[in-house]
Amino acid sequence: MTPLLVVAGGGHAGWRAAQAARAADPALRIVIAGEEPHLPYERPPLSKDALLDPQAAGAALATAQSCEQLGIEVRPGAAVTKVRRDACSVELADGSVLAYDRLVLATGSRPRRLPAAVDPQGIAMYLRTREDAAAIAARLGAARSIAVLGAGFIGLEVAAVARQRGLEVTVIERDARVAGRALPPACAQRLEDLHRANGVRFLFGAQLAAILPAAGGAASLDTDRGRIEADVVVAGIGVLPNVELAAAAGLAVDNGILVDAAGQTSDARIWAAGEVTRHPVRGESAGLRLESWQVAEQQARCAGASAAGARSEHAAWPWFWSDQYGLNLQCLGSTPAAADVVVRKGARGEETHFFLGAGRVLRGAIAFNAARDIGAARRLMDQGVPLDAAALADPAAVWQRWAA
Repeated sequence: MTPLLVVAGGGHAGWRAAQAARAADPALRIVIAGEEPHLPYERPPLSKDALLDPQAAGAALATAQSCEQLGIEVRPGAAVTKVRRDACSVELADGSVLAYDRLVLATGSRPRRLPAAVDPQGIAMYLRTREDAAAIAARLGAARSIAVLGAGFIGLEVAAVARQRGLEVTVIERDARVAGRALPPACAQRLEDLHRANGVRFLFGAQLAAILPAAGGAASLDTDRGRIEADVVVAGIGVLPNVELAAAAGLAVDNGILVDAAGQTSDARIWAAGEVTRHPVRGESAGLRLESWQVAEQQARCAGASAAGARSEHAAWPWFWSDQYGLNLQCLGSTPAAADVVVRKGARGEETHFFLGAGRVLRGAIAFNAARDIGAARRLMDQGVPLDAAALADPAAVWQRWAA
């Protein structure tokens, strides 16, 4: 009998895992059981282009034709609801049962929601799916103002699109700066300045007490910094990994499904892929759960190939990007607080912050409209050589001269 690989999750990570498994084993039967009623698609456009045009959607990763060509069966709207490890089987939302030989969990994450006591009528909107993006885009088209809860990257991208569409934008953030978990202060300040220059108002250190209906279909937001009214409220206050399926099955879980570099869980027949995982990260002493396109793309491929018998370990430096107001921000590696920071500025406003660790070895880089610097930084991080700070700061110095 042909072995069966079941992929629980029909998103980006699930599809890449299935593709890699197919490449590793052309004879393997592969079934993707997805929660959404769509074939797999990419999510980054949802907070950008899809909010500018209600007819736009996340970029499709799979089509009916590509599924057929690869011999991958996708079951939209039939999420795995239970894993029976003792029987090596999964139960699906449509009532069917599949007996697996190998299983990949690619269950993703979900938006962290406001407590019911704060938003008793469910006024705040959240962004995760195509339907979410279409609903927000439609509301923006009829609105004059928006309150964005959270100044992380999703919140900032929503704010940027709203300003492009001509809305008044207020961002409410309980921290003291934007992107506090992802960017060091100097880089966060540049991003904040960009938003302020485009007319965004920030309320930092603000605690939200309640969201209630106001006149004319608007919302009233009560904070310890005063009351704000907005036609639309979008919350981008983080995500929670969908670990419930794994936890109920008795797999090791701790802020994500715990996996090794190949995506292997605590069960020899089960792997996990994408942002639901907490996996080893290059340059870090402990495993991390990362929410990025790179993880859904690359770590998932490793997990899928490994599940199909061709062990592959994820060893890329962590990397992510964000596009706001025509600015391309890219972050590579880590940015330790104790690192020596060298700033490289170009003639057209491009800017890169390099983070040097012990022995002047590059640990990470953050680039504003300087994608080439990120490519060079990646090569130098691979080499692990000491760098010359003066050459790093010199915009005329080619990257081959950056080494000491």
